[in-house]
Parts: sequence; structure tokens; C-alpha cells
Amino acid sequence: MTQKFSISLPDDLYEQVKAMAEQSGTTISGFLADLAQQRADADRASRERLARLIAQDRAVDPEGYDQRKEDIRRRMHAAQQAAAAKKAGVA
Repeated sequence: MTQKFSISLPDDLYEQVKAMAEQSGTTISGFLADLAQQRADADRASRERLARLIAQDRAVDPEGYDQRKEDIRRRMHAAQQAAAAKKAGVA
């Protein structure tokens, strides 16, 4: 199944994308679909690699893993709060 949708691009970016699509021998839609697929594949591969590394870390040092996991959670929460405050203009 193929979904249709519209996007808006600045003129200069549109011209760049159009030129790259022509050089690739495809349409703008095909070019953008290929880029999206590459990004999805890279994201999946990255998540799979991270899962393998986490499993290895957990197997080597289960107690240390739990401590590091909690530390990362705290730091991520603090980073999210700081980003929200910055976005709201508080920082």
C-alpha cells in the first residue's frame, strides 16, 4: 500500500532534492522514500546494537548494570526538564 501526503520545502531545498533525485534516476517521491527507508534501517540497526550492548553489560555486571541504569534515568530526566524549561523560556 502506498500513502500520499504533501510536504512543503523551501525553494532552494526543493531544487537540491529535485537535482539529487534526477541524478539518482528517480522521482522526488522515490528519492525521499529511499532516504526515509535508509533512516529507518539505520535506526533499527542502532537499536539492535544498543540492545546487544545492554545485554552484554547486564551479563558481565548485573548489580552495576542496575546502578548505571538508574543513574542514566536520573540524568535523562534532568536533561528533559532542562530542555522543557529552555523551550518555555525559563532558562
